[in-house]
Amino acid sequence: MNINKSYIIAGAAIAATSIVLPLANISTVDAASHITTVTENVHFRTGPSTSYSSITVISKGSSIEVLSTSGDWVNAKYNGKTGYIYKDYVASVNSETSTTIQYVNAREGLNVRTGPSTSYSKLGKLSYGQSVTVISTSNGWSKINYNGSTGYVSSQYLQSIKPSSGSNSQTTDTVMYVNTTAGLNVRTGPSTSYSKLGKLSYGQSVTVISTSNGWSKINYNGSTGYVSSQYLQSIKPSSGSNSQTTDTVMYVNTTAGLNVRTGPSTSYSKLGKLSYGQSVTVISTSNGWSKINYNGSTGYVSSQYLQSTKPSSSSSSNNSNTSVSASASAVIAYAKTLLGKPYVWGAQGPNSFDCSGFTYYVFKNKAGIVLPRTSSEQSKYGTYVSWNNLRAGDLVFFDTNGANNGQVSHVGLYMGNGQMIHASYSQKKIVIANMNTNYYKNSFVNGRRVL
Repeated sequence: MNINKSYIIAGAAIAATSIVLPLANISTVDAASHITTVTENVHFRTGPSTSYSSITVISKGSSIEVLSTSGDWVNAKYNGKTGYIYKDYVASVNSETSTTIQYVNAREGLNVRTGPSTSYSKLGKLSYGQSVTVISTSNGWSKINYNGSTGYVSSQYLQSIKPSSGSNSQTTDTVMYVNTTAGLNVRTGPSTSYSKLGKLSYGQSVTVISTSNGWSKINYNGSTGYVSSQYLQSIKPSSGSNSQTTDTVMYVNTTAGLNVRTGPSTSYSKLGKLSYGQSVTVISTSNGWSKINYNGSTGYVSSQYLQSTKPSSSSSSNNSNTSVSASASAVIAYAKTLLGKPYVWGAQGPNSFDCSGFTYYVFKNKAGIVLPRTSSEQSKYGTYVSWNNLRAGDLVFFDTNGANNGQVSHVGLYMGNGQMIHASYSQKKIVIANMNTNYYKNSFVNGRRVL
């Protein structure tokens, strides 16, 4: 999500491969030292700035002793030496100087416990929509002020704005359909590590309450459960999707062309390649792959690079956009009304946003398009667009965590004429930025057209 974190490791041959949750902004703290870990490979420096020399590189998962914190830097001891690490790469800091007001988004209420695990005893229960003061957050649990003392609650059931009285999330319930013929497991939480509640069948409809980090919270048998979002789609799949009775004509939407394989996986060998805009007859679709007619036989292609309408044969350059669709103009105009709104990690509106929360909110509310929630998942949605073929209304994606290895960590909305509007981590608000700089050109991964 972070748009300018790359300066932290500029000049170093270290590429962060995941997005870490930033710690709270904290003042200088001279608390008792404690042991914690680093979340990525990171420089251990002689002073609290990237201008200081590197003592060594601490490997991800290594233990350090935190001595104190000052601004964005942590003073720590590692292998008998004392130095500084940028705070975003430290798992936790023993500080209670910065608190945040959050709201309970669990309709059934939220248990408060004596420690950060369901194995700890209950202190009480918070009601839906109740405000709570969060002292610190670590490993999915939030330490809170509770009845004059402290307690712990699961962070996934808190959000930064008060939820509406008629919903336990910021999103409107949406009906989706299961698109995997193998069926879809429903779990007690948003991970495969959670236990199974049951299973949904192919084509079954489900009401999605909210979506986050690739998982959808759903209504299930009068309660709530979680399913993997990649196995849901907005239209009901054909009951004959595993047969060849309902052939459908689709079009290739990637300018790079689309490989045809002997089976439904990149591990299968290539039969050939389809060109951009080429029509193809889809026999069936399952688990993200489409079985097609190919040269008198059958083959398989990735479904994400097909669309139901023939794509335009040409599009305008990102520096000379002269044609803006009405839908793109409306989306951009709506996005501009949010200029200056604060950046908050994990927020998706209406009063604060992170980068993908901003694009998710704008497209959902103005275009009626429900994008995946994270920037990495959004970068696979819609039609691929290269840098030179961007046009107003496209989503633009960047790798801002170091060397550009294609791992998406930031998204913005392209406005045309080399400008984008985005939720900026470094500026802590919604801003308009010039993309024709070396920074954005070097970190650009791809564009996606969804309008």
